[in-house]
Amino acid sequence: MVDDVRRARLLKEFEQIFLPDYDASSMPPADKRAAYALEHIAFRLGRIEQKFDEIINLISANLAGPPRP
Repeated sequence: MVDDVRRARLLKEFEQIFLPDYDASSMPPADKRAAYALEHIAFRLGRIEQKFDEIINLISANLAGPPRP
């Protein structure tokens, strides 16, 4: 249950437009900014991969034809 709530919260945060949590006057070190960017990129690539899997499954199902009785 806790994992589901945490997972839903994290998913909601990541699905929002990526905005770093710092302002220009107090920028964190470059490695922290890079880590934020890489985290966001990895999440988006994972979502793209999920969509590709769905597309591949749909194409495969259509190429196989209708199920035989």
